[in-house]
Amino acid sequence: MPPVDDRRPPVERFLVAAGAAGASDLAFDPQDDGSLLAMARIDGVRAPLGRIPAGEAAGAIARLKGLAALPAYITDEAQDGRLDGAPFAIPGDLRLAAIPTVRGQRLALRLPALGALPTPDGLGLPAAIVTGLRALLRRADGLVIVSGPTGSGKTTTIHSLLVELARDRPDRQVLTIEDPVERRLPGVVQVETAGHRGFDHQAALAAALRQDPDVIVVGEVRDPATAAACLRAALTGHLVVTTLHAGRAAEVVPRLVEMGCDLDLLTPALAGVLAQRLVRLVHAACAGAGCSECQGGLRGRRAVADLAVLDAAARAGVRAGMPPPLIGDLDAQAAALMGEGRLTAGEWRRVGGV
Repeated sequence: MPPVDDRRPPVERFLVAAGAAGASDLAFDPQDDGSLLAMARIDGVRAPLGRIPAGEAAGAIARLKGLAALPAYITDEAQDGRLDGAPFAIPGDLRLAAIPTVRGQRLALRLPALGALPTPDGLGLPAAIVTGLRALLRRADGLVIVSGPTGSGKTTTIHSLLVELARDRPDRQVLTIEDPVERRLPGVVQVETAGHRGFDHQAALAAALRQDPDVIVVGEVRDPATAAACLRAALTGHLVVTTLHAGRAAEVVPRLVEMGCDLDLLTPALAGVLAQRLVRLVHAACAGAGCSECQGGLRGRRAVADLAVLDAAARAGVRAGMPPPLIGDLDAQAAALMGEGRLTAGEWRRVGGV
């Protein structure tokens, strides 16, 4: 991790350091002594960057909120804003969220996705899974679900496939509904929701269906109403791609049924399910011993995934309560990486929950 330049004001030095380290998030956690602990999420794991002393904490919070055009005098309500990352060598806008806690205000920043979007072949997934995903995204209709915990790379996988689809099939209109739009995709119509104005995922989907789309991407199924709307769209001639928080591909159907989806409607609509995780890899340069260029011997991540593509036989099995057959198995992929010395057992326990 690059060293923090102490010559800059507190907010600037930690934002610059987080951007240089490739962090996805930066949080300022209030402490009992009034100070703020700066924590960056790098390769999916939180790491401390340093501390803002108690005497400078209020000024740092006010400055950061000012950059996001948020009133600093509001300290007892949740607030959301955006700020330009350019002054901190971060391309794009940063999202800022403030929330009151018993120790004071906590500020969390989501940094924009950095670097070029990988192609589907560059995602690190097995070739058979990439082939299966490409086939799913070229269907005329149906429901495709990408599942996994927060930070598992679901959005990157979907965006990679969408950009390729928009390039190869310009005759198909692709429309996304996102909260927020973090990366602009060429050839794709992107819509950002605004829940505070009543324009949530369900309202955006209803409006999107009037735009004559061929492929609709719904950022996340968060509630029964959105799940039902996605299912209806998939059954009426649209290809619907969405994400869901579920651990494995076999857990997706039970999760949707829990959300109120009718199994007799879900099984004919469901085309495929991808369950994905990101694991940190052993840093080859230091052979996992740990150095200044890695975090405890680990650096960089790659995906492991389950993929289920449902045909008539698989749908009949799902209707009977059987899990769908898998093209890829994330446990087997993790085992292969451990056998190659590229993945530690501890990292797989952390990510895979095994």
